[in-house]
Amino acid sequence: MSQQSLPSQPRRKEDALVVSAERLRQALATDVPGHEREWAVTVGEALARVETALRQHRTSAKAPDGPLAEVDETRPTLARQADELCSEHSDLLKQFVALHEEVQRAAEAFKPAADARAQTGTAGVPDFSAIRQQAEQLLAGLQQNKDAETKLVLESVNTDIGVGD
Repeated sequence: MSQQSLPSQPRRKEDALVVSAERLRQALATDVPGHEREWAVTVGEALARVETALRQHRTSAKAPDGPLAEVDETRPTLARQADELCSEHSDLLKQFVALHEEVQRAAEAFKPAADARAQTGTAGVPDFSAIRQQAEQLLAGLQQNKDAETKLVLESVNTDIGVGD
């Protein structure tokens, strides 16, 4: 019973990442044909929110009130796993930033003709299906990371509780 109230403070920070990821999922699910620029702008904004939330999550992960605060750092295996998760945060962030840049290029490719004259060449028509697939894979990776965090915290807390004196 007492374990249910355990992560009350970190949940609020975690929620920003969960909410931004859900908004990205919703943006990705909208129809592209005939709305390429609008889709790219909407997805780009959603990606920016995920990036911001992931940066905050990464920064606060091991803070005293962060999602990994409950991990028993005196146990080398758990400490190493926590470090690996933090490293994955950085890797995921790099991938989200790269995808955001690609989506911005896609939006630029569909600027109205008057605005497009400043472009001196394009890399071709953006592959919106590939962008969507890459974003979905990143979201899946983000979810796996969050699930691993939860599992690690629970393992640390349950082991600590189970030891007893």
